[in-house]
Amino acid sequence: MMNKFEVVCCLGLGDAQVYNHLMPIANHPMVSKLWIVRTRKSETGEIPNSEYVLIPDVWKPLRLLNMLKQCRRLARRREVGAFVSFNPFPYGLISSMAASRSGKPVHFGLIGSDWYRDAKSGVGGFARKRLSKGSFFTVTGKGMREEMIADGFDGDKIRVLPHSIDLDAYPLADPAKSDYAAIYVGKLIKLKRVDTIIQAFERVVAAHPDAKLCIVGRGPLEGELKSLAISLGLEKNIDFVGYQNNVQPYLSRAKVNIIASSREGFPFSLVEGICSGVIPIATPVGTIPDKIQDDENGLIFPHDDSAALASCILRLLDEPDTCKRIRENVIMMRDEFSYNAAVEIWDSWFNVLA
Repeated sequence: MMNKFEVVCCLGLGDAQVYNHLMPIANHPMVSKLWIVRTRKSETGEIPNSEYVLIPDVWKPLRLLNMLKQCRRLARRREVGAFVSFNPFPYGLISSMAASRSGKPVHFGLIGSDWYRDAKSGVGGFARKRLSKGSFFTVTGKGMREEMIADGFDGDKIRVLPHSIDLDAYPLADPAKSDYAAIYVGKLIKLKRVDTIIQAFERVVAAHPDAKLCIVGRGPLEGELKSLAISLGLEKNIDFVGYQNNVQPYLSRAKVNIIASSREGFPFSLVEGICSGVIPIATPVGTIPDKIQDDENGLIFPHDDSAALASCILRLLDEPDTCKRIRENVIMMRDEFSYNAAVEIWDSWFNVLA
């Protein structure tokens, strides 16, 4: 008879990311209940076998202390068999501190630039000391895994966990019905380099005056980016549609999905685009090169190089055979991001715990 246990997950993240990260865990046959410790219940769908511990959204230090208190309470439950966390700081730290008193195993999930920003930054020594207490690690790509091993982490405890997604919620787009030449989905912040995308689109419009770009997201640079678009005469070519809880309707209207970041892990928006059959054009940062090979299942350009980005977009607009070939390879990747693929990774840890 299979031994079942409860799992506690302390995390922040956006609503869609929370849903897609937790669904493979909640649906795992060995998990009897998933405790979700966060500030709100506003995911894109209902997570089965779960119970929320909602933390008041107050001053951040007080909020994190409340999270620690609740996680320590849950750690005392005999039924709780493990803690799962995404982003080592602060949520992995909270999970580790809560679990240490009861000897419960802890997972650290590095899902993006957190490895480069936190574990390898000025606080890296403290980060690695705390991370070393983990019993299981998941990363977004083999490059990050190799760096962790080089830093002294046990490779047997580190698995590459693909961002997973409900494939049924992202049907393949019909390129013939695409009215956007390109789309960007994400925060409007400096490291995402949305300004590079807008500057590149000026060159695209020079060759294709009716070409349109969709920008999905909000952020502190929104006003500045809108002003840039106006200054380049692109106000009729760029749609700023703001934050959207469901981005699939916009992805289904786009030919290419642009990631122009100067720093990343493996962005969830890249997965959403791939599963919609939208060709990625991305910078070779983080673990993106683990999955995206230039001229095979996407195009790669140097970050901050708007001319190179424009050339990539124009190539796909002007070379239908190239576009068709790359898109076919993109579609072949879809199953790699299914919930079933993620469940197999969790099996490797949960079977040990049982």
